[in-house]
This record gives sequence, C-alpha cells and structure tokens, in this order.
Amino acid sequence: MDLFTEFIKTLSPLMKHLGFNKKGNNFYLEIAQNYGILNFQKSRDSTRQVAIFTINFGIFSNTLGRLEFTNNDSKKPDIGQCHWESRIGHFMPNSPDYWWKISMAEDLPSIVAEVLKVIQNILIPEINKRLTDKGLINCWLNESYAGTTEIGRFKYLTTLLKENGDFNVLNQVIETFMQFSKGKSNAYRAKEHLKEIDIEYKQ
Repeated sequence: MDLFTEFIKTLSPLMKHLGFNKKGNNFYLEIAQNYGILNFQKSRDSTRQVAIFTINFGIFSNTLGRLEFTNNDSKKPDIGQCHWESRIGHFMPNSPDYWWKISMAEDLPSIVAEVLKVIQNILIPEINKRLTDKGLINCWLNESYAGTTEIGRFKYLTTLLKENGDFNVLNQVIETFMQFSKGKSNAYRAKEHLKEIDIEYKQ
C-alpha cells in the first residue's frame, strides 16, 4: 500500500464536500475563474510505507493570468503559477515549515482528521481572504507577507489597480515603491513593467 496515495484517496471526498475539485495532488476552489489551490507536496524522503508531506497553497487571479502573466490554455493552473503563494508552515504556530508523517495505515484516519481541521480552520479562511481580485489588492496593500517577491507584488498590484480604475491608490503605490527602490534593480524592472501596462511614470 502506498500511504500517500491512500491519504489523498481518503481525503478527496471530504474536500469535495468543502467545495474543492481534485486534479492530481491539487485541490481547487474556484470563484469567477480565480482559483484557490491546495497542493500536497510529498517529501523526497517518502516511501510507499512512509508518507511525509506538507501543503502549499496559493491564489491564481484570472485577471492577471489573462492580461499580463498569460495562461493561454484551458487547463487549471498549477501551484507554481499562483500570484500569491505560501506554505502551511508560515501560518502554523512556531513552525516556519511543517510536515506530516504517516508510517502506518492505522494512522490514516487521525492524520486525515488533523489535516482536515487545518484546512478548515486555517487554509480556507486564508484562501477566502484573497480569492477575489479585491481580496488580493487588500492583501498586497495592507499585509507584510506578500506571497511573492517585492517586484511581483508591485507588478500584480499595479496591474489590478489599473484594471479597477483606482488611479489614486495606483499612483501612491508607484511613488512609494520607486522611493523605496531608488538606485536598485527593482526600480528599472518596475519602470519596464509600467511601460508594458501603459502607465506613464514621471520622476
């Protein structure tokens, strides 16, 4: 018996009940073509008899995928295509990284129950906060954790603000970022991005 496969198999109907659709080791929650994605990553140290895994999760914005960071096909995005991404350990108390371990089939029910509790109490609320473009904007404006690089945050945020026509906030974001990045490589990258989305930046 492959314990990791059995774990995913046992979890799948419970995730479906919560509104998720499954593809491989990914579970998808969709609102208006935006996706919240849970990815179960198996450790390289896993065997058929011992399953070690963690959870990556993220948000894919259809607006960003369509306008700038193109997702041309009709397939669901992978976790690596998310515009906001994290690992569960970032949200677990006193644990920058967190892995579960299943070493006996008898452990499956208790591990599934524990993981489901984490999904319901931590992951779903964090996903729901960001699953709309408005939620992503709010996250990138007000939270220290960007779920991407600083230049990634700038590109995604300015693109969404422009799409929403929120030019007052857009100008504030640009000015703040340019002041912070003055003399750094990110300043050049930011200027190139602004040209791409037809925003004129005057120093």
